Amino acid sequence: MNSTRILYLFITIITFSNICYGVAVIEDQCLKNIAQKFQDPGLNVPNIVSTFCSLKINNCFVNGSVQQLILNPKNTIELSNSDISCFSNLEVFVANNATVNQTLLTTPFDSIKSFILISNNLLSVDFEIAPFPFITLSDTEKRTLTFSNYALKNLENFYSDSYVNFFEGSHVGYKNNVTKTLNIYSINIPDLTNMIKVDTLTLNIGYSTLNETSYVNFKIFPANVKRITINGYGTYRFPSEIGSISTPLDKLSFSVDGFTAPSSPIDFSNIPNIGSFSISKMGENFSYQGNFPFSKLPLKCISVLFQNGNISNIDWELFKNITSVSIRNLQLVTPLPSKNPFITPFLVLDISNNNITGTLDDSWCSANININNNQFSGKIPNCFYCYLDIATIGNNFALNNFSNYKTVNNTCGYDLIVPYIIKDRASSSLTLNGKNLGFSSNNIKTSTCIIFYSGSGVFSLNVCAGTYVNITIINQNLNFTLSLDNTVPKIDRVAQSNNTLTISGSYFSYEPSIMNITIGTTPLKCQVSNSSSTPSFYEIQCDIQYPIIEYGPRNVTVQVNSLVSKPYEIYLNYSKAKCPDCNGNGICNDHSGKCECFNNWISIGQNICTVPNHYLSAYTQVSDAENGGILYLYGFFGDTHNGLKVLIDGSQCAIEVGPTSTTIVISVNPGTIGKNSSIEIYQNTLTFYGTIYPYLNPIKECPSNCNSHGKCNTTTGECTCQNGYTGVDCIAKTNSTLPSITSRISNGAVIFRSEQTVFTVSPYSFNEFDYKGNIININSINSWRIENTNQGAKFIGTSANNATFELTYLKVTQNQQFSFAGNEFTVDAGGIKMSITVSNYTYSNQSNFLVAALRANVESDLSVTQNKCNNGTTVFTSQSNSNVTLNNYNYFTISKDAKRLSIRVQDRLISDNQPTFMVNQLQTKLVDNSLVFGMTLPHCGKQCSIDGPDFIVNVEPNYKTASSCAPTSTTSSSENQPSSSIRESSISIILIIIPILISLSF
Repeated sequence: MNSTRILYLFITIITFSNICYGVAVIEDQCLKNIAQKFQDPGLNVPNIVSTFCSLKINNCFVNGSVQQLILNPKNTIELSNSDISCFSNLEVFVANNATVNQTLLTTPFDSIKSFILISNNLLSVDFEIAPFPFITLSDTEKRTLTFSNYALKNLENFYSDSYVNFFEGSHVGYKNNVTKTLNIYSINIPDLTNMIKVDTLTLNIGYSTLNETSYVNFKIFPANVKRITINGYGTYRFPSEIGSISTPLDKLSFSVDGFTAPSSPIDFSNIPNIGSFSISKMGENFSYQGNFPFSKLPLKCISVLFQNGNISNIDWELFKNITSVSIRNLQLVTPLPSKNPFITPFLVLDISNNNITGTLDDSWCSANININNNQFSGKIPNCFYCYLDIATIGNNFALNNFSNYKTVNNTCGYDLIVPYIIKDRASSSLTLNGKNLGFSSNNIKTSTCIIFYSGSGVFSLNVCAGTYVNITIINQNLNFTLSLDNTVPKIDRVAQSNNTLTISGSYFSYEPSIMNITIGTTPLKCQVSNSSSTPSFYEIQCDIQYPIIEYGPRNVTVQVNSLVSKPYEIYLNYSKAKCPDCNGNGICNDHSGKCECFNNWISIGQNICTVPNHYLSAYTQVSDAENGGILYLYGFFGDTHNGLKVLIDGSQCAIEVGPTSTTIVISVNPGTIGKNSSIEIYQNTLTFYGTIYPYLNPIKECPSNCNSHGKCNTTTGECTCQNGYTGVDCIAKTNSTLPSITSRISNGAVIFRSEQTVFTVSPYSFNEFDYKGNIININSINSWRIENTNQGAKFIGTSANNATFELTYLKVTQNQQFSFAGNEFTVDAGGIKMSITVSNYTYSNQSNFLVAALRANVESDLSVTQNKCNNGTTVFTSQSNSNVTLNNYNYFTISKDAKRLSIRVQDRLISDNQPTFMVNQLQTKLVDNSLVFGMTLPHCGKQCSIDGPDFIVNVEPNYKTASSCAPTSTTSSSENQPSSSIRESSISIILIIIPILISLSF
C-alpha cells in the first residue's frame, strides 16, 4: 500500500464522539454549490445538507461546520480556491481526479491541516504553493510531476504518490530553506543542492527502474539530511556513494529486491555514525566473493539489520560497538566467537535462520540473543537455560544442536540463581543484580517493590517499603529474602563442624563473592561457598582456610559489601582429617586429608608424592660437532625413570649410562656449533621441554678484534693491549689531560661520574616466567639489607616466597684476574664487578624460570661545570664473543661526551653447583631509548650464581678538555650536588637476565 493511500485510509476513519447530522446553515449553500458544480455522485444527492455529516467519509464539528471533505469530481471544471473558501473550519480536504486551478494551491487556508490532491492537469509546478502543514500532490494517471525548489518554499513536508523530478525553474539559484521532509516516488536520487533544510528523504521506486547514474547526488546531499529510506522493487548496484556522506545519519534504510555484487568491499567508515542502518533484502548476489559486502561500518552505530541474502562469511568484529544487531536468513556459516566480543553493555543480537556453528559461554549472558535455527552445539549457558520454559527464550534457542535444550523440567536451584540488591549511596536507587536472574520483570514477583528490567541481567526496584523484600523467580519457584536499606548483618548463632562454620542470623546474602567472614584478630578467613549449603538471608556456611593456627575464644564478623556485623564470640575447635603416607616428600593437609607434595614431587594415582617432577638445570657441551659425542645432563630426575627418553631436535638420543637422581648421560649426533636445539626429557608420563646449545665453540672472539692494537686470547676472549691502548677492546689513550672518573655504590646502584657525565647501573626486576615466555609472577623484593665489604657492598633481599636474592659489587682498585664456572677474565683497575645469586626460589611450576633485570643509563648533570667540547650524542655498540652462536652478545658500550661505559657479560654460570653454558640475548627493540640484554637463569633447585657482568668507564681518545673550545656558562662548580638535579639527554639500557633454557610441562 503506497503512502498516499495509507494517508487516505487514515483520514477516512477519523471519528468524533459528537457529530451533528446537519451542516451548519452558513455552509449549506457552499456544500450544494460544490456538489452540483463538480457532479460528485456522493455529494450531488437530495438532502445532502442534512445527511452529509452522517456519511462515513465525512466529518463535522459539533456545530455542524464541515471538518473533513472528500471530493470526487466527474467533470473537468477547474477546482479553485473559491470553491472551498466558504468552509471556514475545514481541516481536511481531499480531491480525486480534479482539474486544478492554480489558485487552489497558492491561496492560504488557515484552517486546513491536511491537503491531499490527485489532479489530472498539474504536471509542472513553478509557482509558490501556500503553506499547508501536510500536503500530498499526485497525478491521476501516475505521470511524472516536476516541481521547482521555489514551488515548495512554504512547505515543511511534501508527499507525492506520483513520480517526481525537481528542476530549477524560473527562480534560478533559489535556496529552499523550509522543506524538511520529502516522501516521493522517483527513479532518480534527487539533487538536493538547493533544498538545504531537507532532513528526511523517503524515495519510493515502485515497479520502475532506479537510475543508478543519479547515485552521484548522494555526494552533494545537504548536511541536514538525517534520514534516508529507499523502497521499491528490482535489483540494483548498492549506492556506495552514500559512504561519502560525512555527517551523522539517524536512519538509513533499504527495502528493495536486493543488490548486485560490489567490485570491492564497501567502506562506510566515513559516516561518523548511523542511528539505524537496515537492508531488509540483501538478495542472492550482494556479497564480495562470498563475504559480507561491507569492510567497514560507521564507528558509531546503534542498530543494524541485514537479512534475506546469500553470504557465507562475516567478520563479527565489524559489529562489536553496535547495540542492536539483526543478521537474519543470510546462510552464514562463520562461527560466532564462544566469548562475547561485543563491548556494548545492552546488546540485542538476532542471528536466526543461518548455518552458524559454535558454542556460547557465560559472557553472552549480558545480551538479548536470538540464535534460532542454526548449528550451535555444546551447552546453553545457565542464564538462558534456566528460562527455556518461557516461550520467547525457548524459541530463541530452538532448532540447534545444544546438548541441554529442553523447555520442560529445566530446573535450576539456589546454586545457579543468586540475587542480591545494591543501593546507590548518592541516589538511594536500588538495583537487583546477581547470577542468572533472567531477562523479564514478568518472571519476578516481589512483596513490596515495583520491578523493571534494565538490561544485561539487571533490574531496577522502585517504591519499596521496609528493610527487606521477598522475591520469587516464578518459573523456577525459588524464593529469596533480600536486604533493602543497608542494614548491617546480624549474627544470632554460630555452630562449628570440623572446619565448617554455620552462621545463623539475618541480613546475610545469597552471593558469596560480596561476603567476607573473618575469625580473630589475625584474621583467619572463612571462605563462603554455595557448593555444600546455599547461603541465604538467614544462614551462611563457610570453610576455614588451612592451616588453622588460632584456637580457643575468637570473634566472628560477617561483612556484606561494606556492611560489617558486630563481633560474635565463639570457641574455635579443630578436628584433623587423616592423610595417607606422604612418603617423606610432602606434608599432610589435615583439612582435606590429602598430601601437599614438595616442589620436586607430585602424586599420580596411588603414587603419593613419589613421582619426581623432573627438570634440567645444567648441561655440558660436546667439543666435536662433526662427530657428536657424550653430553651430561644435570638436574633433578628422581629414582624412578619409567619410559625414560631424551630427544634433541626430535631425534631420540641413546642413554649411555644408567640415570641417577641428578644425572643423565646421553650421546648426541653430529651438529652445528652455535645452533640452539630443542630438548625433551620424558619419564613417568611427564615431559620436560627446553632449549640447549649442545656443541662447544672452543674459540672465543675478542671485542672489535682488539682494534688491531692488542693480542686476542681466543681461550678467554680477552685482549692484551699494546702500550698506549686500554679498555676491553684496546682503544687509544688520549693525549689530553684526563678528567677524573669516580665511582660509588649507593642503594644497590653503581654510579660512575666524570665531569657532567653520569653512568648508573641498578637492579630493575626479578620476574618469573613460564616456558612460553609469559610473566607468571612479578617478585617484589622486600627491603634490601646492606652489608659493606672491604672493596664494595652486598645487598640481600627476600621475596614473598622466602627466596633470597644477593647482589654483590666489588670495586677493583688494580687489574685483577677472576675465575668462575670455567671462565677466566680480568677486570681493569677502576672497574666494578657484579655477582648475582638466587637461592631457594619456589617456582609456581616446574616449567618456570626467573628473569633478572638491571637498568643502565647515562645522563648529563647540569649542576656541575659543563664541558661541551665533546660529542654529546649517545652511541651504542654490541658484540658477541662467538659470531657463530645464535642470539649471543657478551659486550656492549654506551658512549657520551667522549666517555664510555663498557659492560661485559660472561657466558657461564653455576646452577646447583654445576657449571653450564649461558647465552646472552640482546633484543634490539628500543623502548624509551632502552636496550634489553639478557642472561639465562635456568630452573635452579637450590641456587643459581652468575659472576658478572662487570662495568668500567674509560675516556675515549678524541676527548677534549673544557679549555680547548669556547667557554660555556657555569651553573655550579660543585660535583657533590644530588643527582636529582635538572638533567638532559638521558638514555637508558635495560639489562635483563633472560632465561633461554628451562621449560617443563605435564
